[in-house]
Amino acid sequence: MAGEHRPRRERHMPWFYYLANWVLRRVLFPLFLRVEVRGLERVPAEGPLIVAINHLSLLDPPLVGAYFPRDLEMMAKAELFRRPVVGWIVRHYGAFPVERGEADLRALKHAMRALKQGRAILMAPEGTRSKTHQLQRGKEGVALVAARTGAAVLPVALFGQEDWWRKLLRLRRPRVTVHFGEPIRLACDRKADRRTLQAMTDQIMRRLAGLLPPAYRGVYADRANPADEQIA
Repeated sequence: MAGEHRPRRERHMPWFYYLANWVLRRVLFPLFLRVEVRGLERVPAEGPLIVAINHLSLLDPPLVGAYFPRDLEMMAKAELFRRPVVGWIVRHYGAFPVERGEADLRALKHAMRALKQGRAILMAPEGTRSKTHQLQRGKEGVALVAARTGAAVLPVALFGQEDWWRKLLRLRRPRVTVHFGEPIRLACDRKADRRTLQAMTDQIMRRLAGLLPPAYRGVYADRANPADEQIA
């Protein structure tokens, strides 16, 4: 209808987040990488959402953020925030810190607060980058946050970006894939024990494995499952 306009989506992130994503998506990634994005239509338009990724490279979070159609707040290791230049970038990109190797209650509370406000956050279930470029056993953090908030989990697999800088040195643009899967609904049980949380975590990791080529599936190579719709 004439005069009708679509409401502007409310923005929650720092200005640098939007500028950086525009530059990455329109300039830097097309210049240095060949990025293929699959399944973007599977991203829920609204509601609390945990984006669960495999972790191969420092490029992983911005690769997802640059193409993600919603504001995406990212959990990043605390060491990055203490570096002079990198710290400024991750802070102004809207990321929040997590101390690795321990149960960081402050980071978990921040994540749950954002989800209860209906926002989307990014977490890496493996907890750290894979040195072998294959999936490692997932940790319980994603399942814990999902179980306590009722947020859906969106598995997103990335591959091809490992060793990207070596390929660039050989004047080759790496072919990178960002593959969005179907959202997963976890059973919402705030009192789930560690055994249950690990089972939920493994289910999420199997869904991630199903989105990856076999060479990347690691410890989930024989248990990849792209078809599960719900975890009970």
